[in-house]
Order: sequence, then C-alpha cells, then structure tokens
Amino acid sequence: MIKLKSLIIEQEEEKKIHPKVSHWKNKKAQEYASLLLNKYGDDGEKYDTVFGDSMIMWKDVNLIDEEKYKYKVRKLDKLYVLDEHIEHSFPADHIDYVYSTIAIPEIQAKDGKSTINPELVGKFAGVTGSIIVDGLKGEVTARCGDTVANDITLNFVLDAIEGKIEPTKEEYGKRILGKW
Repeated sequence: MIKLKSLIIEQEEEKKIHPKVSHWKNKKAQEYASLLLNKYGDDGEKYDTVFGDSMIMWKDVNLIDEEKYKYKVRKLDKLYVLDEHIEHSFPADHIDYVYSTIAIPEIQAKDGKSTINPELVGKFAGVTGSIIVDGLKGEVTARCGDTVANDITLNFVLDAIEGKIEPTKEEYGKRILGKW
C-alpha cells in the first residue's frame, strides 16, 4: 500500500541540486527538478525552458518506473516542474510543483469546440484543484508533488472519462492514499 508521504520515492535519494535550477527560490521544487534532470536528462532535445528560468520541461517523456511503483501512463506529452510552492490539504497535506500532461483522444475538440462534458469538468474541479482540463487541446494535466501522484491522478481522470468510475472525492482520496 502506497501512502501519500511515501509517494515521493525519488526524493529519498541524496538531494543534489542541479546547476540549471540552483537559482530557484522554492527548495522542494528545486530538489525535485534536480532529481528529474538527473533521471531524464538535460540533453537539449527533451529539456526546454520557458517563463524565464522558472520552469523545466521535457516533451514526449517515456517514464522510468520507480523502485516501488510502476507507472500506468507510460508516456507523457509534457512533464514539467515550476519554481513554485502550492500548498493544499486534500487528501493530505502536501505541496504541488510538478505537472504531467497527456492528450486524451476522447476529449479532442471538434470543429473548434470542446467535446468533454462540462459536467465532468465540474466534477473534477470539485474533487481537487490538481486536475487541469484543456478541452480545446484535448489535454489533461495533473499537478501534484511527484510523478507517482500525477500518474494516479491521470488514471483517475482516464477511468472517469471512460465511465469506469464516478469522479468523487472519496474515490480520488482512496486511490491517492493507496487504498485501492
């Protein structure tokens, strides 16, 4: 069983700050970005900076499984860390700064109009502010404190879009706290 506090698996390693983020103001974002830079590289093809020097982004990322967790969403369209510190407390106290984005064909816009049911978007918003739906691009982004929590969040969204679950706070809390 995975508990929220143990989701930050990568952060258990030695916390060396990568030079590309050594100027960041938010320590946890800086440490996590450093871990991802070491894991996914900064070779120029997958590394990009935007918004000045306050964001690190990789595109078309094939996730590398963690020691204690195997990713269900294996490929991300975008993985990025912002130099930010967003505190919130559902389903437990934590800080967000890492984003995972995937395109979802079932919600791709048609003729310039969003196709995702607005009621479903409202349900996601009622569950957590960590789910960001872009109906025109047909993308969903999970913003959490690590890539494992993002993976669980994206799978929650996919299951809801496919009609496998009702998107409720209870279901999300159960999943993110590892009780499913």
